Amino acid sequence: MFAVGGAFGVVFGCVGLLFALVGIAALVGVVRRVSEHKRTLREGLTAQARCLETYMVRTHRSDGPVHHQRRLIVGFRAGDGRDVRVQVTSRQPYVTGDMVPVRHLPHRPERAVVDEAPTGVGVVSCLFGGAMVLFTCVGLFFAAIGFGAAVFLGASADDDSGPVPLPDQYLTAGP
Repeated sequence: MFAVGGAFGVVFGCVGLLFALVGIAALVGVVRRVSEHKRTLREGLTAQARCLETYMVRTHRSDGPVHHQRRLIVGFRAGDGRDVRVQVTSRQPYVTGDMVPVRHLPHRPERAVVDEAPTGVGVVSCLFGGAMVLFTCVGLFFAAIGFGAAVFLGASADDDSGPVPLPDQYLTAGP
């Protein structure tokens, strides 16, 4: 009966580790995206892009206001002569045909950003990061509980017959 509990503990621990890995991967992804955005604004090459199309994205929330985000599709020529077309977000109102200042890293012009004042890390990024840290901690907690149960319940699986007495040299028949 206890061997089943030990196997359950191992599975429970593995699921906890999987949760922790997902949390760490999401956190690393957000940190990389934010740092790449800041690096592009800080070190990127400047180019003048032409606004090819504009549209608004509305995000409806059931418990709050509607969030609007202005998106642009812009085209520009990179330093190596390639024509690049990217989708960017902007706080400024642009119309089709306007010139939009963008910044891009020389080896990744397809990840250009609009050359605006940086917005900082942002509340959403901080909340998401905190949630992923919490998700990782919960996963590690479940992993510790699961593997702890596997060790203790798995160790008692062999103990069903009770303690084995040590041989006593005085009780054994001698020659």
